[in-house]
Amino acid sequence: MNKLTLSATVVLLLLLSASTAFCKKKPSYTIEPDAHIFGAVKGRMDIVDVLVKFVKANGNTCDSVSAASDNVFSKGFTLKCNKFRYEYQILDKGGKWYLKVEQ
Repeated sequence: MNKLTLSATVVLLLLLSASTAFCKKKPSYTIEPDAHIFGAVKGRMDIVDVLVKFVKANGNTCDSVSAASDNVFSKGFTLKCNKFRYEYQILDKGGKWYLKVEQ
């Protein structure tokens, strides 16, 4: 094997091991035992996962999920975290997603 093939193989192996490790990573949050998850989100933990990641990526806290649902009157989702201490609206406005922190 020449150096180029060897380094391409090493890079591929590193990428595969990194992606495998990423897939097996545990979520950085928990679902509270009495969590209210309903609407289009019910049974869709992949949606809950994306919502929590979106909230955290915007610098906010969500260590445990208290409630999650799709919005009835607007396009988006509501996420409540940390025993209902924090409430977030994830809204679609003109094709862009925004985070609104409820007080």
